[in-house]
Amino acid sequence: MSNLLSVLIFLPLVAALLVLVLPGSQAKRFKYLALGASLLQLVGATYAYLAFQRGAGAPSGVNRYAGFQFVERFDWFELNLGSLGRISANYFLGVDGLSISMVLLTAIIMTLGVLASWRTTKNPKGYFALYLLLSGSIMGSFVALDFLLFYLFFEFMLLPMYFLIGIWGGPKREYAAIKFFLYTLAGSIFILAVMIGLSISVYSPLETGQQAGLISPGQTVGLAQVQQVQYLVNYGRVEAQDIVHTFDMVAMTNPQNYLPGSLMAPGGGTTMWGLSARLLAFLLLFIGFAIKLPVVPLHTWLPD
Repeated sequence: MSNLLSVLIFLPLVAALLVLVLPGSQAKRFKYLALGASLLQLVGATYAYLAFQRGAGAPSGVNRYAGFQFVERFDWFELNLGSLGRISANYFLGVDGLSISMVLLTAIIMTLGVLASWRTTKNPKGYFALYLLLSGSIMGSFVALDFLLFYLFFEFMLLPMYFLIGIWGGPKREYAAIKFFLYTLAGSIFILAVMIGLSISVYSPLETGQQAGLISPGQTVGLAQVQQVQYLVNYGRVEAQDIVHTFDMVAMTNPQNYLPGSLMAPGGGTTMWGLSARLLAFLLLFIGFAIKLPVVPLHTWLPD
């Protein structure tokens, strides 16, 4: 199935919409709808896990496009920044050997979560709608290969989690929900800052080549064409307005895709507050994700 990953993401989101549309008098059907969507998601995730190619000759590697399976990629948007070039984002999904395990684990846990919530009587419509939104967001976070797309999925989880904690949580649920929101908001700002820094430092060789007229639209592009574009960009032979910056996380793993002298360029020498920009970016990402995990001592909202 060419759109399997999209199905795994949007199946619970469609089910959440159906829960919202159903009248409150159909309260008993909300949990069955949530369970049905979770089971279908589990079936799809199991199929993806079993169909994932392994062993000698199988695609592998996190820094090559060919290393990902079940790939879906569509142009999302592109903005013209004038003399600063262009910036593009893509609906880019795919899994490698690590993330395919997380896809299956997510489907299993979310199905078990529906069963554990079976006796929920307090506003079941709102509960299961939020739960299904959370399920789709988590799945999207594990399969997104565009940093902006990942960020949107990852941050969208805040909405259902805030209300699930604040309404259906324990005795300190209101306090815990506010604390959770403030903590994770700080983490979100750190991650957003790094994402912006990376996007203005990294360019897409393919899209830049097309914008500069070096690659024809629809042309089959090989390694030689990509390296030619990288060479021309690195030596300043491509106009700044033709450079297409990207949120592509695979492109970010290749040092050749960083603009010379840019903020995040490897070995670029850019420093901020006595630290290299790349080291500072790592620290901000580490703190941001440590808050969201949460890691001790940034976990104090969780016991509440």
